[in-house]
Amino acid sequence: MTMNRFVRGVGAFTLMAIGACHSLDISNPNEPDAKRALADPKSIEALAAGAMQTWFNAYTGLRSAGVLSTQARTYSSSWNNGWLNYHAGIDISPADTVTSPATWTRNTRNWQNDPTATVRTSIDAFWGGGLDESATNRPGFYSSLAAANNVLIAIRKNNTVITNPADTKRAESVAAFMQGASLMMLSLNYDKAYVVDENSDLTALAYVDRKVMRDSAVSKLNQAAALAAANTFTTDAGWTNGITYSNTDIAKVAKTMAAMTLAWYPRDDSENAAVAWAQVATLASAGASSGTPVDFKFQSDGYVNWISELMYWFNGMDGGRVSTRVAHFMDPARQVDPYRLGVGSVQANSPDKRLGDGSFGDAALAKGFGTVPKTANGGTDFAWLSQGEIFRSDRGFYAQSNMGHMRYDASRNQDADDVYGGFGVGPIINATQNDLIWAEALLRQGGAANLTAAANLIDKSRVGRGGLTSSALAIGTLGSDADGPCMTNGLLAKNGNPCTLWSMLLYEYELELLGLGPAPFYNQRHLPVLLATSWERIGGPSGTSIYNGPRYIQGLLPGTPREMPVPYKELGVKGEPLYTFGGSSPAKGPVP
Repeated sequence: MTMNRFVRGVGAFTLMAIGACHSLDISNPNEPDAKRALADPKSIEALAAGAMQTWFNAYTGLRSAGVLSTQARTYSSSWNNGWLNYHAGIDISPADTVTSPATWTRNTRNWQNDPTATVRTSIDAFWGGGLDESATNRPGFYSSLAAANNVLIAIRKNNTVITNPADTKRAESVAAFMQGASLMMLSLNYDKAYVVDENSDLTALAYVDRKVMRDSAVSKLNQAAALAAANTFTTDAGWTNGITYSNTDIAKVAKTMAAMTLAWYPRDDSENAAVAWAQVATLASAGASSGTPVDFKFQSDGYVNWISELMYWFNGMDGGRVSTRVAHFMDPARQVDPYRLGVGSVQANSPDKRLGDGSFGDAALAKGFGTVPKTANGGTDFAWLSQGEIFRSDRGFYAQSNMGHMRYDASRNQDADDVYGGFGVGPIINATQNDLIWAEALLRQGGAANLTAAANLIDKSRVGRGGLTSSALAIGTLGSDADGPCMTNGLLAKNGNPCTLWSMLLYEYELELLGLGPAPFYNQRHLPVLLATSWERIGGPSGTSIYNGPRYIQGLLPGTPREMPVPYKELGVKGEPLYTFGGSSPAKGPVP
């Protein structure tokens, strides 16, 4: 049974494609059948490239990564594109500016895993795909997995040679990499799924729990890293729309993904103790920041074949914004959390060079967006806008924000040929992300040498990009992940006590993970849920009602689902009962 039959036979799977245009659906008489296609070397190489394209688009989709990032309250938007407003909303009246943030919940906002529910698209998007905001169907991770598996069937079982042995090993390495990467995303998101590889009997597949999925993903990623390291190659620029990767780059990113899979597998902080943190540290030490750093990314092409919807939406000033929860950490004196309706925030003045005074762009941009034209103190990543209340007032004041995330706008002016127009870089995983996961693994193990090494890793972004004081100064005050983020005034957002080493790591996570697919969600999910005390009362939406504490400063709001169920289409094909997570249902399934 070929992989395309499996894709076609499983309800939630989308049609597998070779590259962007060659169908393997054998029911179509105008296309080659699978047997001939899997014997065509060029088609196999195109299929390896297509697996990468499918994976990239799925990783950065608005209905998937966008929803998760707003659920984590790192990005913010009340627009309902991708059903953001439903999933990231809060269970208070939109006009309510009185209810304390300490009581906010999402108890009515589960994953609506039902064929009659229009907001079900997020759980579909990662599994089998769905429509993006341009009404283009974008396949999910089972499609990238099926494509990768077909390449491995052709090479490992059918002995297909692609031009020469070197090109064959390149395609095999990339396919093995995408195989592991696809399993990684299924293990991080669903309570159970199928482990499928080139050796699977597709007539006898059964669900495995998320722990088995995780271990399979880590194993496949390690195998891919070893295969890539053993063969010298450079990927074709067309495979990622203009960016090439060496075999050592692929090996490093595979190691980082394996570290991510382990570190962010926990659905809440109660599962952290079971993580093999020493293994996480070992994997990260060989990851994207080792040796010559590598950032894993692609180029968007304006919603044709390649698009980071996350960047198109959240690096555009009239799309989404940075949550005031995060903005307050950067500039606690001027960026108030929750947002003060009708008052907003004062122009930024942060010691963090990633924000600075919040100036950005030129005078013409300022007229349209309310920015402050770029000064010498403008930041590298963020922009402050006077037009804070861009979202519909009937969808909740809590979504409003004066802060934009501009890190990935290479034009520095919202030009239409960059992220603002659906072009530009689509970030996936970078070297800093690897450093921070590595640092966390070291902090969780403890020991003087580990703490010093962790501080050095944290300082790469904290000092190198942020220009803030060294975290090494806090080695003697280790703290824990229950400290919550440090703020740039040197105080814990939780209670105003001096910052700890752990809190400095948590601050870096908040800033550096923004825009990297669903990473902010996975990070917030595995941290303790924390409320600030009322130590820094500033005034609420009207300046007098909701105060600036207590409020949630870390973790997911109660009622937020912590994993996804098997999508209803798949359950329906197998005649299984529908189930879901979040809202009034359990936030997660039983721990395997």
